[in-house]
Amino acid sequence: MGRIHDEDRENRIKNEVIVDCKGEAEEMTGWYYYMYDGLSFPMKGLANIPTSGNKTAQKKVKIVKIDPDSENGKIFKVGVMESTGRQITYISLDYLIRIEESDDNIDMINDWLYWHNFELL
Repeated sequence: MGRIHDEDRENRIKNEVIVDCKGEAEEMTGWYYYMYDGLSFPMKGLANIPTSGNKTAQKKVKIVKIDPDSENGKIFKVGVMESTGRQITYISLDYLIRIEESDDNIDMINDWLYWHNFELL
């Protein structure tokens, strides 16, 4: 099933996130600062966490921060901690299944997921 066209979301992305960007590197920087300035941490959620053997497991997590390498990377990642641990694991936003926080956080994450053709939260 194809995604539903969302004119408001596309306008917000084009006019707030990637406005005046030339190329992928500048777009990534735009996304980084859009998320950095707008997301509120921590967030509780459910995510697919990488395990051994190229598999994932659904786990309850606390999303605690943006991966600082996301500004210069090709994939936007956030740091998560499992409910039983203290170690931060960085995962791509498309590994998130659900977050239990503000609509603003959900909208911002969904902007990224929409723009990159991933399933929305």
